[in-house]
Amino acid sequence: MGNNFHAVNAKIGVLKKGIFNDDDYNKLLSFSKREDVINYLKNNPIYKDQIQDYEENSPRNRYAMEFMIHKTETEIFRKLEHFLFSEDKMLVEAMLTRYEFEDIKIILRSIVENEKINLAKETLMYKTSNHVDYDKLAKCESIHQALDILKGTIYRRALVSLTDEDVLRLHFHVEMNLDSLYFIAVKKATEKLSKSSQEILNSYYSAIIDTINLQWIIRAKRFYNLSNEEIYNYTLRFGKYIKGDFLKSLVYSENGQEIMEKLKGTKLEKLLRNNEEGKIIAYRNVQGYIYNNQLKKLKSYQNTISTFLKFIIQLLIQNENMTRISEAQKYSLSKEETRKYLISTH
Repeated sequence: MGNNFHAVNAKIGVLKKGIFNDDDYNKLLSFSKREDVINYLKNNPIYKDQIQDYEENSPRNRYAMEFMIHKTETEIFRKLEHFLFSEDKMLVEAMLTRYEFEDIKIILRSIVENEKINLAKETLMYKTSNHVDYDKLAKCESIHQALDILKGTIYRRALVSLTDEDVLRLHFHVEMNLDSLYFIAVKKATEKLSKSSQEILNSYYSAIIDTINLQWIIRAKRFYNLSNEEIYNYTLRFGKYIKGDFLKSLVYSENGQEIMEKLKGTKLEKLLRNNEEGKIIAYRNVQGYIYNNQLKKLKSYQNTISTFLKFIIQLLIQNENMTRISEAQKYSLSKEETRKYLISTH
C-alpha cells in the first residue's frame, strides 16, 4: 500500500480554503435569495466547478441547489481519489456507494412513474458508477426488470422483493437495508488499510453507527408496528458503544423514555441535551455529536488518513448547513431562526 498522504494533503490544503468560517456563515445567512448564495460561491474552490451546471438547471429544477451540493461531494471524492494509492482508493469507492444508492432510487422511481430522466443531469454518478449500468437500468419497463439487473450487483440483498409501492414511498426497510450495505462496504474497505487508518476510520464510523441505531430504535418504537426481533434485525452490529448486550437491552426497552434512562451515565448522554425524554433525537444534534466527538480528535496535515477524513467531515457538515440555509430561504426564516438549525462547528 502507498501509505503516503502528502500528495492528497496538499490537494486538501487548496480545497480547505473553501471551508466556511464565521464570516462566511454571517454573509450566507444575510442573503434572502438562492441566487445571492450562488454568486457568493462562484470563487469558492469547492463549489466553483459545479456553479455553471447549477445556473443552467436551476430554473427547471426546484431541487437544483441540493443536487449541486451532492454533486460537489462526488466530484471532490473523485479528485482526492487521484492522490491516493491502492487500498486507500478502494475506501473512496466504498464511500461513494452512498451516492450510487441515491441514483438507483431516482432511476427506480422514474421506472415506476414511467418518466424519462436525463441521466447526465439528474444523477450524481452517471458514467462513473462502479456497480450499475445506469443506461441499461433506466431502459427497464418495470421494477421487476430492474431488479433482475440489480441481482447481479452488490445491491441484490438490499433491494430483494422490492415493490412499486416501496420505491414510491421509500419504506423504512429499504433505507435501513441500504444503510447496512453502505457501512458493510466501508468496513470491508477499512479492514485492508494500515492499522493507523483503521483506528481513525473505525472510531468515526462506529460513532455514526451508534447514532443511527439509537435513532432507528426510538423511531421504530414510536412509528412502526414491529416486534423487538424485527427491530434488532435492522440494527447495525459494529457500533462504538451501542453493541452486544447493550444494543439488545435498548431494543427490548418498552419505549423511548426507558431508552433515554438507559443512556444516562453513558458517553452518549450528551445526545439527550435539550431534548425531552422519549423524543426522537434531532438529526442536527446527531451531526453535532459526531463533530464534537470525532472531528476535534483528527489531526490536520498529518501523514495519515486523518487529514482526508477531517476534510470530508467538514465538507459534509458544511453542505448539510448549505441545504438548511436553502430550505430556510424558502420559508423566509430570519437569520436568527436559521442559525438555530445549523450544525455548529465551533
